[in-house]
Parts: sequence; structure tokens; C-alpha cells
Amino acid sequence: MEGDFDPNCFFDRFPRFVDTSATGHTLHRLNARYIALIHSNRELIKDARVLDLASHDGRFSFAALQSGASRVVGIEQDLHLARVAHENMELYDVPRSKYDFVVGNIFDHLEIRQQVDVVFCFGILYHIHDHMQLFSTIAEAQPRYLFIDSNVSQREGAVIELRNPVVGSPPPPGSQLESYPSKPALDAMLSSFGWTFDYFDWQGSRLSEAPDMPDYRTGQRVSVVVTCNEPLGPQLRERAVHLVFERQRDRRTQWLHVKNVASELGISSQALGVWVRKAERESSRESFASARERGPMATPTVASRPGTWKLPVQRAMRILRRHVGLARLRRDRARRRT
Repeated sequence: MEGDFDPNCFFDRFPRFVDTSATGHTLHRLNARYIALIHSNRELIKDARVLDLASHDGRFSFAALQSGASRVVGIEQDLHLARVAHENMELYDVPRSKYDFVVGNIFDHLEIRQQVDVVFCFGILYHIHDHMQLFSTIAEAQPRYLFIDSNVSQREGAVIELRNPVVGSPPPPGSQLESYPSKPALDAMLSSFGWTFDYFDWQGSRLSEAPDMPDYRTGQRVSVVVTCNEPLGPQLRERAVHLVFERQRDRRTQWLHVKNVASELGISSQALGVWVRKAERESSRESFASARERGPMATPTVASRPGTWKLPVQRAMRILRRHVGLARLRRDRARRRT
């Protein structure tokens, strides 16, 4: 950005994003959100690989690149908006190697988007009903930071309020639903992963005083920067998952052992649970892939084979060994026996 750049007028320089918005944002509102979400976090964004969930017309993906991000990948369900995002990038001469926009459901694509430093979750959280599934999937990617901008419920306590986007709460029977977490609920979910977070002070910044910012002014919408855990090293991650699988006797005891192992190793139990479930999913995929190769009659069924809870554990450990290897752990154990 040029030395005389005024962050208060960022989108004045790129007005096409006002025209291509599907939500009718004013220029002032876009600029205010840019300051709160991008400019105030520019040091975290610089040189980062950014994943933009529900990337819309590419406005904040573009803003991230203008703030020094090394590359941005957006996931957008609306094919038209994804095309518009590409057109906007081309219009403003962004090199094609610096961005990509994937069309589809974020849960279908988020799991494969590894090696990201920052995740944007702007205007999408309250459209998703299973917030913990979203955060768990994000945790698997081990980003350094998660930026959230979302509507929140004003109800007291840690609650998820079901609302209709038109009439609010309570929603009429059979109507479209949105899920607004209260601020205490959002705090509880984020902290369960061992993450720390800092809310942007919309009132103190005075950015919310304009007529088009009532949701931020009244606290009905919040912006928060989440600092995620330091990425677990592959050997520590493997050891933790191995200890859970080794100790559990059946699925009912798994969470107990997740908590115990996490406490022993000084890591978040929620984060460890994410890696245990990921190992189980990869094990299941490998199991069914092998079954398909052997033929349709070879597909394994848990119901016909009592005690097969051990099979996913064995397969999961084989996957973990292939990625990292247990040679060092075995040597350590051998030394302790002698």
C-alpha cells in the first residue's frame, strides 16, 4: 500500500466491491469493517496463508492480499459470487497465483485445506447450526489465528438462540433457521480448545456511531481475533493419539482417556479429541477403500463382527506410523525395560 494510504477510505479506491455486494452494504460500512477486521490485524495477516470461509465477492480476500497476505483461498457456496470474486481480482490486477475460490459447502472443502495461518469466518457463523463442528474442523488445520465477525444472541447465559432471518425469535414453525450464539456461549466454545481471544472495541473505536452500524453499536454483532494453540508437533500429536487408543477399552471411555492424556501432556482436551476423531475417520476411509479393492462382499460391517472397535484403532495407528513413525517411541520404551 502507498505511504499516503487512508484506511478509512480503503473501499473508496476499489468501489466495485460495493456494486457486487449481495447484502447491500454501504461504502461506509465496508470501510469500517475493513478497519476492524483487516487493517487493525495487518501484522497478523502479513505473509500469511489465509483461508476465507464464505468469501462472498472476494472483498476481504482482496483486502488481505492488499495487506500483505502471501495467498488467499476462499470457499463460497454461491457459484455466482465465486465467479464475481474471480472477476473482481482480475479487474484489480491481482496475480492469479495469489488466490483461488472454491465453490461448495465449507465442510466439504475445509478439511483438505491444510497449511493455513489465518482463517476468516466473517458473517457465516450464525448461519451454521453446529458451531463446534466448524471450530473442530478449523482446529484440525492448526491455524495460528481465527478472525470471527458474527451476529450474536442478546440472551443471558451460554445459549444458542434459534432465529428466523426475517421475524427473529421465536421462529415460526417450519421456517428458515439461523443459530445465534450468545457471547458467553462463543467464549465457552473458543476457550474449550485452549484458544485465547480478544474482541474488537466497536464502541471505543467510534466506528459504530454511523447510522448504518446499529448492530455493532448495540453489541448485536461482534468481531473477535482468536489466537489458536501453537501447532502440535507430529510426534507429540502421534503420541497423544496413541495413548488414547491404547488405554480405551470401548468408545464410551474414550473421552475420559482424552481428558486424562491431555492433562498429562499439557494440551487441550478438545484439541486432542479433534485429532483422535480425525485418526478414526482416516482409518475408516482406508478400511472401506481396502474393502472396495477386494470386492463388494468384503465390505466390513461392525454389526456382524463383535468387538471390531479395535480394528479402527489398529488402522489409525498404521496411518499415524506412515506419517511420522513410532521408531523413537519404541526405542524409548526399550531403554526403560533394560
